Amino acid sequence: MYVLRFIFILVKFAFKLPAVRKQAAIDATTYLHSVEARLNGQFDEFTFKKITKSHSLYLPIVNDSFTALHGRSTNKTEQLRSVHYFICSSVFDNFWDNKTHTAEQIAAIFYQPQQYQPASFDENVFVESHLFLLNEVKRKEAYLQVLDKVFTAQQLSLKQFDKDITNEAIQHITFEKGGNSVLLCNYYLDVEPTKAEEQCWYLLGTMIQLTNDLFDTYKDLQQHSYTLATRCTNVYEVESIYLHQIAQLKHCIAQLPYKKNLKQYFSIVMASTYTLGLVAVEQLKKIQGNNATMPDLRYLPRKALIIDMEKISNVWLWIKLIFKYGKL
Repeated sequence: MYVLRFIFILVKFAFKLPAVRKQAAIDATTYLHSVEARLNGQFDEFTFKKITKSHSLYLPIVNDSFTALHGRSTNKTEQLRSVHYFICSSVFDNFWDNKTHTAEQIAAIFYQPQQYQPASFDENVFVESHLFLLNEVKRKEAYLQVLDKVFTAQQLSLKQFDKDITNEAIQHITFEKGGNSVLLCNYYLDVEPTKAEEQCWYLLGTMIQLTNDLFDTYKDLQQHSYTLATRCTNVYEVESIYLHQIAQLKHCIAQLPYKKNLKQYFSIVMASTYTLGLVAVEQLKKIQGNNATMPDLRYLPRKALIIDMEKISNVWLWIKLIFKYGKL
């Protein structure tokens, strides 16, 4: 019975995804151009594409999956909040990554947007979107607490360039940064989530961040950024951490007070997201082979560390992993 249900959900989702992504990208592009016209400035090409791509991915895969638990798709108001979220998160990352602002300046624009006097287009768009979202959310006190955790995790992530950072500290930063960044998105939906539902958001975020790190292993090695992936000496330890997060997420899904067919759909779509990380883990397993430890990743060629999701073998492995972990 599960096999038939799995095939039906996968085919249905595969047909829906391109159309929803295309329209979401069009809507985001139109809105970003209106922001540029209104604020008399322009997003750089990288940031513009990052916002439109992120929104068009999250809408059908994440937001629509959570609203589906409540019997509907993400509405236009919620979609606009999502665009504002990705404006904020993308520009916020730029402040840190491009080193255009000090930590004190970023704290001022983040915690006191009403009082901050923007001096650039990026500051203007961040303040506008940040204030828009602050005005839109209904559970403001809880939202502000999560925002604070996001800022703290982002600040702590600077320590990931310190060779003396411990693996325990890296894991804490990875989970807090990814978990709380994704958890923020639940505040932009007009639903009342259960505690288990909120935990699903957080756990999904931890795995998205870890997946990103696994896919960015080669780049992070070049930049001397220490992640669980670049620090990997035994791939089975990383796999154990990942499987623990999956087990927690599946437990939370089981606790959701919704019909089984809705939870099954949700579980399969969630698995389509986090199992990408397991595809990367399997590639690292091949590198480690029968050895007790990994070779020094710094000396491996780029090809060995890049996970090519256009390869048929990787796509087939991904589908098998979705089938395995998507089952309730």
